[in-house]
Amino acid sequence: MNTRRIGLAVGVVTLLASGSYVFVYLYRWEWNRALVSGLIFLACEVALTTFLLNQRLRATEARLDTLVDVRHDRVLRRLEETAPAPRASFAWLARPEHTNVFVPVLLGAGVVLSALAWLVERVARVTARPTLERSLAGRLGELAPPAHGFLDPVVDPVALLRAPLPRDRA
Repeated sequence: MNTRRIGLAVGVVTLLASGSYVFVYLYRWEWNRALVSGLIFLACEVALTTFLLNQRLRATEARLDTLVDVRHDRVLRRLEETAPAPRASFAWLARPEHTNVFVPVLLGAGVVLSALAWLVERVARVTARPTLERSLAGRLGELAPPAHGFLDPVVDPVALLRAPLPRDRA
């Protein structure tokens, strides 16, 4: 017996036992036990329903997979039958003795692109640094302590804890 069948059998036995005990406890006027048995019954019912729906979904998925595989094979065969003959895209590259133009052009393009990237990096470094540092200094200035420290006789420490200092004193 596999695990699924054992689980299904245990679920059905639990469902039947908890359902019968709900009525036994209601007959005996034991409300709390009847509620607990009812909750067990409900949980087991939800678990069994989920289990059965999961099995149905697996079976449906398996049937759809076989259907899709059959369609896929049929379409693939048709595409292979009607495919045009392959052609050489870069015929001049097929002859290795004629690459005397391709390699220098490729190397030259690499050098030009590297120089362009270096130039963009230099311009970005020169133009971004002052703006970024000014913005950072402005944001960190609000975190700076008062100019004369926290022991300044003009500054009341209690008022300092209640509200930030005005801009003209900092």
